[in-house]
Amino acid sequence: MKTCYYELLEIGRDASPDEIRKAYRRQALLLHPDKNMHRVEEATQKFAQVQAAYEILSDPDERAWYDSHREQILREASPTTSGGFDGPSSTSAGTKTQDILHFFDPGLFAIIDDSEIGFFTIARKVFAQLADEETQADDNDVRLPNFGDSRSSWAGETRYFYAAWSGFSTRKPFDWCDQYRLADAPDRRVRRAMEKENKKLRDAAKKEYNDTVKAFVAFIKKRDPRSKQSTANSEQRQQDMATKVKEQAAKARAAHRNRFKAYEDQDWATPEYDEQFWDEEYSTKAKNENVNGEDVEAVTSAGGGANADSDYDENEIIVYECVFCKKTFKSEKQLGVHEQSNKHQKMVRDVVRRMKKENARIGRDSAEEDEFKDARENFSVEDLADEVSHLST
Repeated sequence: MKTCYYELLEIGRDASPDEIRKAYRRQALLLHPDKNMHRVEEATQKFAQVQAAYEILSDPDERAWYDSHREQILREASPTTSGGFDGPSSTSAGTKTQDILHFFDPGLFAIIDDSEIGFFTIARKVFAQLADEETQADDNDVRLPNFGDSRSSWAGETRYFYAAWSGFSTRKPFDWCDQYRLADAPDRRVRRAMEKENKKLRDAAKKEYNDTVKAFVAFIKKRDPRSKQSTANSEQRQQDMATKVKEQAAKARAAHRNRFKAYEDQDWATPEYDEQFWDEEYSTKAKNENVNGEDVEAVTSAGGGANADSDYDENEIIVYECVFCKKTFKSEKQLGVHEQSNKHQKMVRDVVRRMKKENARIGRDSAEEDEFKDARENFSVEDLADEVSHLST
């Protein structure tokens, strides 16, 4: 009769992870060879059992599995030390769930080699028998891969083995689980009821069998040195990749800072250039145009209001100008009609597009572009024209 893992560690079944860890350390000290010189072999064997108990109970998933199958696991063991099955369970039903549960014992796999009682030999025999039973149940089924040995590489057959067996689904019919013989049914109605009940029992047994095999695959994989080495290599590759990503990000940030430091505003983007531009525009118009038939001096005086006397002069002439199309009008009404024209609106869109393109070319900050976009969406054409006109004065 096997000993319960909780009893080996002398703890309750509701023990916390911290209590399990402390109990294991306590038992390890008690079973240390230096304290058991008169019974070294017995202490070593007991310590192996304690270590197996700790490996199972310290893992949340394996502990949950052990708790749910504890009574079955503690029944008298049927597997032999060489990895075979014997006893009444090896009937036409083949390997049953109970048979596999007896192999959830880390002590059976303590010797990691290819000897008859070693990890690779025992595991290989178990999986070979399971695969053979699946082939007998459905000869057309895809053959399940072999477990291999200590020389099998992870990149080759080992990874393929775990990929195939992790999704195990039995082909065995499980008709030995039937409770009723259909031949005993007195009529069709009773026969259907029998079939339904038998199917329910088969499906339940099949699900339990599939879950047990997949749990055993995970149990073996966790202890497989080939898988551990692959996991270590994978973690190292991930660390190397993370380091490279951080280095590239640091280089990109440094390059961005250098570009920002080296950036200089273009002349046309400075406020001084804006003021100079509009002064030259009004000066040119004053020389070449005569608004409302008045003298050029009057136009110049009106256009250069920034330099004129701040007091209102009744002789001043108000200029209505479209800064986008570079046209002047006799009245505000004419300017309003012009701003509603397709030609004017097309000109506004062209100016906006050119400004965005220029911003992108010189590397304008994205926040400025967002502000410009919001302004263009929230302001009408008239508001935008008024704003530009205001900036020009």
